[in-house]
Order: sequence, then structure tokens, then C-alpha cells
Amino acid sequence: MKVKEYVRLATISPTMTKEFENFKKNIFVHTLKWEGVADINKGGNLHNVAGDTGGYTLWGIAYNHGKDMFDNFDDFKDTTYNEAAAIAFIRYYRAIQAFVLPASAQLMYFDMAYNMGSMRAIKIMQKCAGVGADGVIGPVTREKMKFVTEDCLYQERTKFYNQLVVANRKMGKFLKGWLNRTVAIFKIN
Repeated sequence: MKVKEYVRLATISPTMTKEFENFKKNIFVHTLKWEGVADINKGGNLHNVAGDTGGYTLWGIAYNHGKDMFDNFDDFKDTTYNEAAAIAFIRYYRAIQAFVLPASAQLMYFDMAYNMGSMRAIKIMQKCAGVGADGVIGPVTREKMKFVTEDCLYQERTKFYNQLVVANRKMGKFLKGWLNRTVAIFKIN
């Protein structure tokens, strides 16, 4: 799916547009601080961190993992804040059904998906919901999602990062940043 389709889907109805605007104001802006965006009005920062398999990132979008959304690298570099927000809203927030969680847990859950991938975030959420962590949001998971707390997501996310570094020492250079991000997101609500 191309970028313009994400924007269309994010604004397909008045209800969706309202949810999208709320997402931009109350969720995405907090995640962007950890994606190298100090001020959304000044644009995103294109950067490439050694050892990050995503390659170049802009607005937290990793080019190597999202090439299908862009015509070419120049198209990627021209991504606007609204386009990036629409991608994050449809590809992550809506896809992981963050809106089902209590409002206090939505930012942590979304930020997990945006940082570590949707499948991992869903499995961690399922662990907090007390259901089998299979990465699929079916009716049982969806029913239990309303009981997920931000505290549980925080604890499980922290545990995941620490286990990741134990399993792969090369990831150790990212641990401090991941943990700082997790604590900062936790302190917002």
C-alpha cells in the first residue's frame, strides 16, 4: 500500500478522522520524540544508525522495512508529518487494535509496536491480558484487552529488552536507549 492510501484510510470518515487527529495529538507526538523529531513543525530528521537493520529512518519509519510504501528513496525523504502519522495510525495503531485497550495503556502499546514490531507488541499485550501469546488478536484476546494495564506492558517490555540483550550481546548498545524510552513513555500518563 502506498502512502496516499494510508492518508485516505486515516481520513475515510468523520469518525476515523477524529480518531486520527486524537492519535496525532495524544499518542504519535510522544513516540516521535524518541524517533529523533524534536519539533513536528520543523520536519523529520533523516538518520541512519549503525547496526539498525531498518537502515535510514524518517519520522520513525524505517526505509528498509517500508520500501513498498514509496516510489523510491527520494519519495521516502519527502514524507510529511501527516503522511507519517497516517502510516503509523493505520499500519500500527489500528492494526494492533490499540484503541481497544484502556486509554492509559494505548500509548505504551502503540510505542512498543512502533519500536519493536507489531507481532512482538501483540504477544506482550496478550501476556498482560492473560491469554495465549500467539500474536493473533481474535475474539478471546479482544475481550481481555480491556483489562491490560500500562504497568504490565511496561514491566514486560523492559523484561523483553533485557532478554534480547542477553540473547544477542550486539544489541547491548541499544539497551540504554530502549529502557530510557520505555521509562519516559511510562511517565507520560
